[in-house]
Amino acid sequence: MHANVSDPVRQRILAAVCDVLYLDESDFLDGDATDLRDLGLDSVRFVLLMKRLGVDRESELPARLARDLSIAAWVTELGDSGEYT
Repeated sequence: MHANVSDPVRQRILAAVCDVLYLDESDFLDGDATDLRDLGLDSVRFVLLMKRLGVDRESELPARLARDLSIAAWVTELGDSGEYT
């Protein structure tokens, strides 16, 4: 799935990631495919992002998100999950 720039799910994810990691969109050298670990994502910030995005930490969604730590993958997972609106 290629995210549309106007996609509200993508915008919410990007805003949360930029806020938690103190980034600007220009820091994503590979665009939405940039590995968030390369931008400073660690386990503590991952938990903060889950809270910020309203993801139920007891669900299987955090484990699915941890498999591919990129905006593109998260847009797909969160958009398809039905748990994130």
